[in-house]
Amino acid sequence: MEALQESQPGAEFTLVGYPSTLEIARDFVRVSAIHSIEVEPWRLLFHQPLQNLEFDRAIVWMKDASVAENLRRSGLKEVLHANPFPETGHVAAHLLTTLGLNMPPLPDRWHPESQRIILHPGSGSPRKCWPYFRQFAERLPAPTLLIGPAEEHLECDRYPKLEGLSLSQVAKELAVSAAFIGNDSGITHLAAHLGVPTLAIFGPTDPEMWGPVGRRVRVTRSADLAALAVDDVLQELRNCMRMFRLAKNPTD
Repeated sequence: MEALQESQPGAEFTLVGYPSTLEIARDFVRVSAIHSIEVEPWRLLFHQPLQNLEFDRAIVWMKDASVAENLRRSGLKEVLHANPFPETGHVAAHLLTTLGLNMPPLPDRWHPESQRIILHPGSGSPRKCWPYFRQFAERLPAPTLLIGPAEEHLECDRYPKLEGLSLSQVAKELAVSAAFIGNDSGITHLAAHLGVPTLAIFGPTDPEMWGPVGRRVRVTRSADLAALAVDDVLQELRNCMRMFRLAKNPTD
C-alpha cells in the first residue's frame, strides 16, 4: 500500500477485510474507509455483484477469483486479481510484482526514549512460539511484555506489561523502545517495518518467504524451537544491538 501511495500520491484507500488489523494502515497511507468482509454488503461479493460501487481500481489478493469477478460485474473497469502467496521468494516482493511496483523506501520511525526491550511471546500458532520468553526476560535489565489475548495466561507479573492496546498504540510503544524480540507474528512484522531493532525468532516458517522486512532486522531460526537455548537468543540479541550501533547495550 505504501508503494501504491507513492506511485499515486492523491489516491485514497477503501480497505475490505478484518478491521481490527486494517486500522494500522491509517498510520502509513491515506485511508478513506475500512469495512469488514464478514458483513453485508461486502460479504455478498463472494456470491454476487453489488450496486453503486464507485472506485477507480480494485486489487484483490485472494486465491479464489470470485470476489474479483463480482467486482467486475459490479461495474469496476480495473480489477486486479492475484494469488497472495508466492511460489518462491519473499511474499512482499511477490505482492509488489503483481502491481508492477518496486519496493518503496523503508520507514524509519524508531526514536528510542529508554533502554526498554519489548518482548512479545505470542503468535498466531502455538507451534511458532519459542517457549522460553519468561526465562529470557529474567536475563534482561529492562524487559516489558507485550500481551495479547493469546498470552494472557503467561505468568510474568514481576515485569511491566503492555495490554489491551490497539495496533496503532502498539506501534507508538514499539517506536520509543530500545529493541523488540518476538516470534513469527504480525507484531514482529510491525516492529521491523517501523525500523525498530528487531530480533525475530522463527521455527517452522521459512523466513526467506515470510521474514519481517525493515531497516534493522535480524532473524534466528531453529527447526525445533524448544531446542533454542536462552543463551543463544541472548547472544543473538547482543549481535543485533551491536549491528545497529546502539549507544549502550541493554543486555550488559
